[in-house]
Amino acid sequence: MSSSNFTIYRSSAGSGKTYTLALSYLALSLKGDDFGYTDYYRKILAITFTNKAAAEMKDRVLFYFDELAHERDADNILDWLTEETDLTKTEIFKRSKIIHQYILHHYSDLSISTIDKFTYTIFRTFARDLGLSHNFDLEMDDYKIIQPVVALLLGKLEKSGGDLTNALVNFALQKAEDGKSSNIEHDLQEFAQQLFTENAVDFIARKSLSVKQCMQLKDNLYKRQQQITQQVQKLSQKATQFFNKYGFTKAHFNNGTFYKHFTENILNKDAKKWIPSDALLGYIRNNEWYAKSKLDDIKALVDLHKQDLQQFMYDLTTLLKPYLSNKAVLQNIYSIAVLNELIQEVNTYKKTQNIQQISTFNKQIHHIVVAQPSAFIYERIGERYNHFLIDEFQDTSLLQWQNMLPLITDAIDYGKSLVVGDGKQSIYRWRAGDVEQFLQLPTIFKAEKLAFNSDWERKLTFHATTKNLQKNFRSKQEIIKFNNIFFEQLKSLLSVDLQAIYKAQKQAFQHAEKGGYVEIDLFGDNANDAKELILEKTLSTIKKLIKENNYALRDIAILCNSRKSVALTAQYLAKNEIDVISNEGLLLYSSEEVKALVAALYYLQNQNDKVAKASIISFLHQNVLKAKTLHELHDCVHQSQSFLALLKSAGIDFSIAKLTELPLFELCQQLIRKLKINEDIYAQFFLDVVLKYTEQNGSGIAEFLLWWEEVKTKEAIVVPKETNAAQIMTIHKAKGLAFNVVIIPFNWEDVSNKNEIWVDSRKHYQQLESVLINISKTLKWTHFSAEYKKEKELSLLDNLNKLYVAMTRPKERLYIFSKSFPNKIADDFDSKGKLHHFLHNFSKSYPIIKGDDKELPKQESKVKHHSFVVKNQSKNNWQEVISLKHSAEKVWDIEKQQESVQWGKLLHLALAQIKKVTDVNQVVEGLFVKGKCDKKQFNKLKKQLPVLLESEQIAQYFTPNWQVKTEKEILIESGETYIPDRIVFDRNKVIIIDYKTGDEEPRHKTQINNYANTLKKMGYEVLDTELIYTKDILKS
Repeated sequence: MSSSNFTIYRSSAGSGKTYTLALSYLALSLKGDDFGYTDYYRKILAITFTNKAAAEMKDRVLFYFDELAHERDADNILDWLTEETDLTKTEIFKRSKIIHQYILHHYSDLSISTIDKFTYTIFRTFARDLGLSHNFDLEMDDYKIIQPVVALLLGKLEKSGGDLTNALVNFALQKAEDGKSSNIEHDLQEFAQQLFTENAVDFIARKSLSVKQCMQLKDNLYKRQQQITQQVQKLSQKATQFFNKYGFTKAHFNNGTFYKHFTENILNKDAKKWIPSDALLGYIRNNEWYAKSKLDDIKALVDLHKQDLQQFMYDLTTLLKPYLSNKAVLQNIYSIAVLNELIQEVNTYKKTQNIQQISTFNKQIHHIVVAQPSAFIYERIGERYNHFLIDEFQDTSLLQWQNMLPLITDAIDYGKSLVVGDGKQSIYRWRAGDVEQFLQLPTIFKAEKLAFNSDWERKLTFHATTKNLQKNFRSKQEIIKFNNIFFEQLKSLLSVDLQAIYKAQKQAFQHAEKGGYVEIDLFGDNANDAKELILEKTLSTIKKLIKENNYALRDIAILCNSRKSVALTAQYLAKNEIDVISNEGLLLYSSEEVKALVAALYYLQNQNDKVAKASIISFLHQNVLKAKTLHELHDCVHQSQSFLALLKSAGIDFSIAKLTELPLFELCQQLIRKLKINEDIYAQFFLDVVLKYTEQNGSGIAEFLLWWEEVKTKEAIVVPKETNAAQIMTIHKAKGLAFNVVIIPFNWEDVSNKNEIWVDSRKHYQQLESVLINISKTLKWTHFSAEYKKEKELSLLDNLNKLYVAMTRPKERLYIFSKSFPNKIADDFDSKGKLHHFLHNFSKSYPIIKGDDKELPKQESKVKHHSFVVKNQSKNNWQEVISLKHSAEKVWDIEKQQESVQWGKLLHLALAQIKKVTDVNQVVEGLFVKGKCDKKQFNKLKKQLPVLLESEQIAQYFTPNWQVKTEKEILIESGETYIPDRIVFDRNKVIIIDYKTGDEEPRHKTQINNYANTLKKMGYEVLDTELIYTKDILKS
């Protein structure tokens, strides 16, 4: 008999998953236990997928408690709560008031967080067990580790060659041959991402080969390939002799394909030609060796020797399997060769810098956590949870779930826990989300290596009960009904195992509001470009919705499959005077004006940069130099004087010496004026980015350009949410959201599926335990055909799920505008995973329209906020207005003053990272590696920091006896923030230390007294304040 303590909610879009989770949190909090209910919420851990979702759930829980505390029944939840808790309404109101007040005073105890944050808590707890420093720094961006690691690896290249050098060179050549890149640094950085994906954990953890062993394996495989090639040639000779002996010709076979394949194709140097065509395989499979119209003697001859002919095909496929398998391995042999070197470099770098990545937490703690009893884990994290509520379970990774199993299987013996998910909305497989794990619950997926697998699975099964959330509370009836029919048909595209995800996809619609509208249409033919026609249709649809249907722009969302499509749509609509909001579509680097500005900065840094000059010329050709052809203008790229003369002819005075003397922000302002750049919203926001950068990092052009290359795909125009504008975003961004009108454009052709997969190679290659192979159709003929098939099935599921997420976002109207079908439809057309492939499976005839096009919105949108307009501001050339005396350097030593300020910042940065005296070398070397200081500053830090830290005034504050906080913001009531350099704690007692690299001033004492007063108000006892003037210590 089940206890029902572990509830699995299987749901569909709009069915109230998060609402169910929030109500369950309320019920458990109100009910409490034998020891009370006031702070029982501390025993409940609710886990969501994103920080935004966690914040929204916290807000929802507090909102409901507040409403109940004031005896109000928001969203009609009271009846459900009385039934679930066995409490009267009066008792619920009373308890809600008490709990609400307690949460407000102990908000940090409200345990609603992301799964990554909870994993981080456990990781910190077990740092010592993992052999890590307890004070490691957390790095959220893998690229910030990959970049220096790759640089260090490339630094090992030797002119004289060597195994590693040869492997790296051949790695670059292989990537170039594959048409990916000729930039070895970029390729290595991209490949290094493999080290941090959870899907690769098991494969990378296996025994890896050294560079030398990989090269030996490569030689052996090439020898084997030559042997197989000779065997294939002999097979062709044997088949030809057989045909000649018995009088076979092309005429004996359907379209002559079998004869041609064995006499010509398999002699081709390109092994792809050896693979039998789909037509040939179809003839053999269907026993259609010859055309029905053939003469009887031809048919009789083929029938007589059919077994021999089949043997030829069998012999060929037997040779194809090892040949194409070897070829797949050899394609990435140099990647395998550098893999071990990369792993070693990453581990060394992380240890040296004392940093850890959040992306590796799960795999690092896995072997420890799954082997420990729950009591031990609870003791270490300092909190015990009686209930676990997990949202979006379909996006939970294998390791995340398995790392939580010790705690959850313990908790369900004492109280209720639940998971909520929708397998049809699983779209994060690239982040290790595993939908099959949710599908198989309460069975534990891939649990073979878990020591307590049988015990945990027995508990989950005993306590499990499954509930389906079938009602859609989001959409109108026509949309629900159409989606029911659409996905019921399309689920047949999936493999039998995966069809179970869509088993109960049909949603009840009788309760929903009547109405709704669906329109699907296809565009493009041989004469017309589909994308352009789809953009035009999107524009006309938006105008019609506003003019005829009384919708506001903010009611409309356009959901694209890629950031590239988002940018294309945003720019098109903006040019046609449709206001848009899009963090992904309004990226600054997509603006021609911003590109010209950045190119000008590159040119100022290096006057021989031909790419920068070409970019500037292209911009000027569109805006200033329209009379000349682009070809004529580009001739000026190769000579510096010609380029400067060209600029002068356009009225642009480009005095490099004067421009490079300007601070970065002012330089950008001058470039806007000189290049006659239209100061639109993109340019304005770019200037804001430059200003923010210079405030934090200084005005170096080279440093800014390096930083810009890292962040340019993230920096975008930020538009207030209240603005009346159409929203444009990727489908991934739209997950969890709802809109009155949704438009899904294009055909999803600008995003490639997964390019590589890890496979277990132990059965076929004794030395090689795992290998990364490129995905291609030829894998069907290799040892890895099962893995290829599985990947294709999951990729198709990914795309179908993405479409499901997109089509279930609208409340009132759904539009899909895609590409027309080709004239010839291949047999596997429907299963290729692009948008029109899915549409073709559903219907061969379009457009499809459901509902009343004239239907008005449920509530007419009233626009309160007008879109803002950035007016161009003329930039005065201050150099023509103000003339500084040339003797200024005699009055002010500007260079020395700037050097002093930079040194002060660097010294503060170093002291902030040093917790104790022994940290000096590690911190200084870290600053040097990260480019925070040059060699001169590095030597100066190495010399002066030990002197400072050994001085009597400072040494006492850099011992292990203190708890330390450095450069931490303190927010005061007025909204201002204070940032003391160093605070040392002994429980509730503190000492405040502030460093000054300049001369003593009265305001310094005022500043540190303000710090002290603020900390006293926070309840701390301030033992002392120390102003430390570093110049005085270093002089003595």
